Amino acid sequence: MIFTRRFGTPGALPTLMAHCFLGHSGAWQGLVDAMQTSVDALAFDMPGHGRSTAPTPPQDLHAAVSELITGFVTRPSLMIGHSFGGAAVLRHALHHPATARGLVLIEPVFFAAARGTPEYAAYLVEQRAMDAALATGDMAQAVRLFLAQNPGSPDFDTLPVPAQDLLMTQIRLHEAGNAGILGDSGHLLAPGLMEGFAPPVLILLGSATAPLFRATAEGLSRRLPNARIAVVEGAGHMLPISHPQATADLVEAWLHETRLHETGQSVA
Repeated sequence: MIFTRRFGTPGALPTLMAHCFLGHSGAWQGLVDAMQTSVDALAFDMPGHGRSTAPTPPQDLHAAVSELITGFVTRPSLMIGHSFGGAAVLRHALHHPATARGLVLIEPVFFAAARGTPEYAAYLVEQRAMDAALATGDMAQAVRLFLAQNPGSPDFDTLPVPAQDLLMTQIRLHEAGNAGILGDSGHLLAPGLMEGFAPPVLILLGSATAPLFRATAEGLSRRLPNARIAVVEGAGHMLPISHPQATADLVEAWLHETRLHETGQSVA
């Protein structure tokens, strides 16, 4: 069962929103509230997150979330994705470009775009430590390592016990995402696929984020012909949650620049 919710104004700019790994769809409320352009947004909880049931057995999570988006998007839409959600939005849109009016990719974790960089090599070293924690069943340490890779995330050891228990359950799905974000199971790097993608793309980064996110954004922007990068000052990886107004301001400026705002209703 996949849980969905709606934000914004019915009949406004059609929008699909995909949250980050270990997150949930309710995290979009702050960003929607901060936007001036009204959206008619569908958000969903990824498998094993929020109120959605976990996949059994774990599968290629990147493919699974992308396929969910494909099922949800019934008309050309603005698509906004954060972290893993951004990588899943990208996978869907590249294979179904007619459904995309534009993409807002907030620190997307399609790390395969950064292959060959020092940042990618350093991440693989960090990843081995997390894999070892998962292999030995030390889920608490696996969560600590994951959160440490994402600046601005909460301190695991200060969270309430129910929140810790939830994260330790969800982190088991982390390996299921690697086929897509590291191994490129969706063949997003196939010659000409990104290069031929016409819709506008905004890639958002936090100024205090980890180097790999910058390398990934740069790798994507080199390939996507209508992409540009913007930075939320003072933010880490969790910018749509920690800095919703600053994030919304950059999205608004891009919507006006691309004239996508004209398909929505201004609430100003």
